[in-house]
This record gives sequence, C-alpha cells and structure tokens, in this order.
Amino acid sequence: MREVYARPMGVTFFWLSLSIPLEHASNVAAHFAEAVTASPVSQSARRVLDRWREAPSSLSPESVPDPARPGFWMKSEGTVDFEELFRPEALSAFGQGFIRTGAEANDWGIEPTAENASLVITDRIPAAAALYFGLGAERAARMPGHFGALFAAPADVGQLLPVLDAVLERPSPEMLARARRWLARGNNQDLRPEELFAFIPRALRTAHTRGEGLLLLTARG
Repeated sequence: MREVYARPMGVTFFWLSLSIPLEHASNVAAHFAEAVTASPVSQSARRVLDRWREAPSSLSPESVPDPARPGFWMKSEGTVDFEELFRPEALSAFGQGFIRTGAEANDWGIEPTAENASLVITDRIPAAAALYFGLGAERAARMPGHFGALFAAPADVGQLLPVLDAVLERPSPEMLARARRWLARGNNQDLRPEELFAFIPRALRTAHTRGEGLLLLTARG
C-alpha cells in the first residue's frame, strides 16, 4: 500500500482509499450508507461549520469565534468541534475494520495492496480537516461525500473525476498555507500539504483505470 507517513506521537488519524471491484460495489455502498446514517453531525460541530461558511475568516487553528457567545473568542474548543466532523464514530469504526484488522476487506475478498489502496497517517488532527480548512468554506462546500469519507460506484467514478479536479487541482499558495497551519497542530512536518489535495483525485484515477469503484474512509487510531 502506498503510505504517506507523518510521525504519529499523539492521537493518530487514518485516511484510506480503496478501489472496490464491481461485484462488491453494492454491498460496500450499503455498508457505507449505513455508517453515514449512524454518523450524524453534532450540534456543536454544525454551529462551527455554519459560522465558518457565513464568515470564512472566522475559523483558524489558533482561535475561533464562540458560536454561543457573539463577540467572544475561544481557543481549542472550536477547532475540536470542527475536527469532530472528520471523525464520526460509525464511519471511524467502519474504517478501522479495513485499516487495523482488514476484517471488512477480507470478508469481501478484497486485499488492500499498493495497486488498489493508499493511506495517509496524521498526528492529532484528521488529514481531511486540514484539507477542508485549506480549501476554504466555499470550495469545501463543493466536496462530495461525508467530510472526507466517500463511496463512488464504478459507473460514477469517471463523472466524479472532473468535479473533484475542479475543486482540488492546482491549490493556490494561500490554500496550501492554510492546510499547513492546520497540520502544524500535530507532529506532521513530513506531510506536504500538496499530498492532501492530490489524495482523492489520485485515488479516483486509480479506480477509474481499474474499472472499479472507490471507497474513502477516515478513522481514528
């Protein structure tokens, strides 16, 4: 498996891409939909997200406006709430079944290899959170899936590629700098922000070349 390593020291987060053969696509789609349904967005995370979309400059890794107290700022709570979006319990458990034990993939006869899978490992913050913050509120709102988690059937991968390319291709220096600021909250100096923007398009191209679907999962270590 192609792996992009940070140096995990605190809480570890995983971001997995896996190509899904046609014969398993409907089964994986059903499991993914079930996990999404069981992963509702918390009210506190929703408030921070809504505020970020209303005022794109309102969220930073250092401090954020308190959504419950206009005119007040808070330190870690807002960013923690923002990151909650990228580590939903049911989807994380689903991802751990692939990443830690391989149980889910083995049940379907899918073996993650360097040819069909890729993994990003980050320390203390989910990689998808750094990507979203780097994109900014307007571009992030155009991202399909569930905050870094996504299932695309084989027939949909080719249509999804130009959509994601339009959002993620050629990130501006400002976008890369924002992603780098978020990554700096953990021990992630070995992870280039460009890798975050390239991760999903590269996985889609791999799946498209193989004529397969794509599963993206986030999981907490």
